[in-house]
Amino acid sequence: MSLLARAERYCANEEQCRTSVRKKLSDWGASIELSGRIVNRLIDQGFIDEKRYARAYVSAKLRTQKWGRLKVIYQLRSKQVPPKFITEALSEIPDEEYRNILLDVATTKWQTYDTNETMAKRRSKLVTFLASRGYESPEIQNILTTHFSDPPAASDQA
Repeated sequence: MSLLARAERYCANEEQCRTSVRKKLSDWGASIELSGRIVNRLIDQGFIDEKRYARAYVSAKLRTQKWGRLKVIYQLRSKQVPPKFITEALSEIPDEEYRNILLDVATTKWQTYDTNETMAKRRSKLVTFLASRGYESPEIQNILTTHFSDPPAASDQA
């Protein structure tokens, strides 16, 4: 089977970007020059479409893996996806859905913490965890304030 046919099959199975296809071709022993020609042909034939790839990647990582925007952006940049495609793909995720995903991740993680630890310690752990998942500081702070705060003292309620 030719390298072009293998690359076509690789792209047909799952959305790919040009960077991942070049890496795969290199793994299969293709020269840089041959890889470039094959990638250009795959783009011309519609097997590779960076915009389509960005949309699929964003949807999968946010909705399935439950990553935050920052981690998704970082990963797509590392794959050399054009910034305009990243921005367009991220804008397709409604803010409310994004916040619901963040709340789901935070709530699930919160339930794993030892209730004997102080509220401040658990909140600190949650901030670190959510930041590592790529969520933005303002979004994390908003979630903490609205869902993971100490309940008001009895004297505050009067």
